[in-house]
Amino acid sequence: MSSTSPAPTRTRPATIRRFTGVQRLLHLILTITFLGMLWTGLCLWSPALAEVMNRPLAKQWHFYSAIALGVAFVLILVLRPRDVRAFASAVDQLDRADRAWLRGGPRRLFSHVGAPEQGWLNAGQKLNTAITIGLLIVLTGTGLLLWIGERNTAFRFAGTVDVHDLATILIVLLVSGHLYLAIFNPSTRASLSGMTNGSVDREWARANHRRWVEECEAQEPDDRS
Repeated sequence: MSSTSPAPTRTRPATIRRFTGVQRLLHLILTITFLGMLWTGLCLWSPALAEVMNRPLAKQWHFYSAIALGVAFVLILVLRPRDVRAFASAVDQLDRADRAWLRGGPRRLFSHVGAPEQGWLNAGQKLNTAITIGLLIVLTGTGLLLWIGERNTAFRFAGTVDVHDLATILIVLLVSGHLYLAIFNPSTRASLSGMTNGSVDREWARANHRRWVEECEAQEPDDRS
């Protein structure tokens, strides 16, 4: 009598790759330049901090930080256009599952129980990214007007400083929420490893981004023998 052995089960690594080295590098550059612009902006805004860094030096480093961020984005766009298009496509699309996710309201930020299956980015991350990019564009435009206006009064427009300040407050609020979810919130802080080493726990990803995990696993080589 012959017997057949059961087919070996397919095993997968405990983690799954979430961000590429280029994506993590751009995130790091954004973080460093944002903190630089925030600090120097505060020194320009607060008379007390002006004693720590004088206004001419704060303006200089504020400008250099903005230039560094702009150069980084241009280089990524020129050197890795496919990655940029893929990212833009992921952010730009809100499908039925995304809209259902958003209808869950603020509780989705703290618990994904019962949430519809999400892709590489959930609807909240897409919305946050789109708003952040929009605010960065506003900050860049108003910042350029302020810089040029100091050299040519024809470009001094009423309200430019107010718009720049309001955009700064909004983006600081967004970043603060982002940091809370990445570092302190129990249901989402497992995502932090994606930016530190590129990978996240597979089961956490399956619970929060099931559609993306299934797409990745469908493309993984079959390691059964």
